[in-house]
Amino acid sequence: MTSWIRGIFLAIFMCAGGPTGAVATDGTVAEEIPTITGLRYGTYEDRVRITFDVTPTPAFTVFTLNDPDRLVIDFPAMDWLVDESETKDIPFVSALRHGLFHRERARVVAMLTAPVRVDRIFTKQPSGAEPGRLVLDLAPVSREAFDRTAGWPELARWKNREVAAPDFAATGDLIIALDPGHGGIDPGASVGGVTEKEVVLDFAKRLAMVVNEMPGYAAVLTREDDVFIPLAERVAIAHQVRANLFISIHADSLLSGVARGVSIYTLSERGSDDAAEALALRENRADVLAGADLGGDSDDITRLLIELAQRGTSVESVKLAQAMIGALRDRVELLRTNPHRQANFRVLKAPDIPSILMEIGFLNSKTDRDRMTDPRWQNKAAVAVFEGIKEWTAIASPGFLGPR
Repeated sequence: MTSWIRGIFLAIFMCAGGPTGAVATDGTVAEEIPTITGLRYGTYEDRVRITFDVTPTPAFTVFTLNDPDRLVIDFPAMDWLVDESETKDIPFVSALRHGLFHRERARVVAMLTAPVRVDRIFTKQPSGAEPGRLVLDLAPVSREAFDRTAGWPELARWKNREVAAPDFAATGDLIIALDPGHGGIDPGASVGGVTEKEVVLDFAKRLAMVVNEMPGYAAVLTREDDVFIPLAERVAIAHQVRANLFISIHADSLLSGVARGVSIYTLSERGSDDAAEALALRENRADVLAGADLGGDSDDITRLLIELAQRGTSVESVKLAQAMIGALRDRVELLRTNPHRQANFRVLKAPDIPSILMEIGFLNSKTDRDRMTDPRWQNKAAVAVFEGIKEWTAIASPGFLGPR
């Protein structure tokens, strides 16, 4: 099987009784934005039938990925109006993610509990009050058969986008890349109706407004809406805009225990503690769980050069973290134990840009949730972050302050 069709189910739209393989449609784009209004499932023999109510019936692509096992469905950009309770307890599926993968493409990712194949797939056009439907029949398959067909179709691979670099160099502005974590198909943590991807975007926008009001400073957001961006591209955007600093913004959620307050992370091969290592592991898997094909790691020589460059940058990152902690301490509540922490976050690995990751609170703390969603707290914290940036400029090595 040639590589460009590896993992794709070839789409043959036929009547419900006709044989089908799976899936890629002819690529036409629906005139209307498709809306998925319902999802349900049923079982028969050893199979599961998953039905999406979607109008109009859009072009789509279905494929499977392994390590971990996933079933992926790509649509044009769509509205998702499914009650989240309908996505629970689906056989073969442990969790379902959905959201924008590109601005013009939406993606649904079903995390699988066992290898499956799409035994049959068909669509039904809307009729009267009845919505259109996309129907997939899943059947168990051997591990060998699943791995043999799993892989990215070429058209489903992530395509990096170019970001026009603002002409800040002429004014001498210090450029801060603000990176709201998660987005689109990657929601991050979610507790009490508050989603990480939404609350960190709100805070990043407020912080950008504070920064941009200050003479000599300019902020650029890696994302300005609810869209997925891979970790490596977030760093690439910072390079494209010639950023002097990179601040990634998140909102943690503990798997066990209770904590609250703001914390700042800098890069380290080993985490400050087990909780820091677990957090970095979860964040670093965001691309994988969203179904992003990002290619392999750098070769050994490139990796060595990056590590050498990072040694100088890491000193500046620690200076920035310490200045940030000092500025935040009297303005917001910090994590009580060791608010400056370390972990091996991929998004902090820019070799030439001082980088920190800011956790603005814990979503499983009601106190922090209330703070993070309060515009007054957001503004107070944003002003404190800017003060931390300004304090860093007073102690930074001059080479990190000029135009990049």
